[in-house]
Amino acid sequence: MPTFRHCAVMARFTSPLPVQAMDKSPAVIARISEPVIVHRPAERRSPLLAASPHSGRTYPPDLLAQSVLPLDQLRRSEDAYVDSLIAAAPGLGITSIIAPFPRVFIDPNRSTKELDPVLFPDMAVSPGAATPHVQAGLGIIPRVSAGGHALYQGPLAGVEAKKRIADYYRPYHGAIDVEMKSARDIFGNAILLDFHSMPAIAAGSVDIVLGDRHGSACGGEIMATVEAAFREQGFVVRRNRPYAGGYTTACYGKPDQSRHAIQIEINRGLYLNEETVTRSGTFPATREKIEAVLRSLVQEKWS
Repeated sequence: MPTFRHCAVMARFTSPLPVQAMDKSPAVIARISEPVIVHRPAERRSPLLAASPHSGRTYPPDLLAQSVLPLDQLRRSEDAYVDSLIAAAPGLGITSIIAPFPRVFIDPNRSTKELDPVLFPDMAVSPGAATPHVQAGLGIIPRVSAGGHALYQGPLAGVEAKKRIADYYRPYHGAIDVEMKSARDIFGNAILLDFHSMPAIAAGSVDIVLGDRHGSACGGEIMATVEAAFREQGFVVRRNRPYAGGYTTACYGKPDQSRHAIQIEINRGLYLNEETVTRSGTFPATREKIEAVLRSLVQEKWS
């Protein structure tokens, strides 16, 4: 488990927000004042944590100045509004951890070793850095958008990568690490629900994909309980295909240490107009179902 620093002074810790307050949050162009937002419940009732690493929609002006793509194309890389889908979590007794920065700026679901040598030719790159993600241009700092379009005119300076990792990536992971340790201290274990969304075309007829790295990141009974909670709400659920869980799931999912992690992919067709990156008419119903899933899980006797 890597050690992450600086989260205590850089994270913003808040009381639960009303769901409506998070429901009208379009993308904004602004300096990011806090690299991670942690919503802590008034009363913590469960070892569950709910995270949304890819729904950030605050775009720094410097990023827009560097990128050759307009904002509407950059936004298609978001797991748009997933933070709004899980907005009820703190009110139910679950801590939520939100990354406000956009995925195209820096991706928290990657290892710091996954630096793209094409984008940062002046940096020493780890021998293990040439992962499929990096080769596709989707390393810790993406070179291309989700649609495969180049984000920049050319390479970036290595100092830019170091700054983004230090100022945004490490505080985000530091917050997760702190909350996981706290949950385990209080309840005897910690369970990270890492929420994402997947393109409707990739999801097909599946509503939810649960990834536990094929059983290595989460205890079997916990995985079965989470799956059952989604099925009870009428969702069509599949395990580990096509998404078995990324860096975050592997990093924090250590069942032998009473730390469990599940990556949860939500079919965007259930709540989003992918072309315009706006909420569809079915957004409220899907949000209510996700809230019901979380409410059910809070009531479980985790041990």
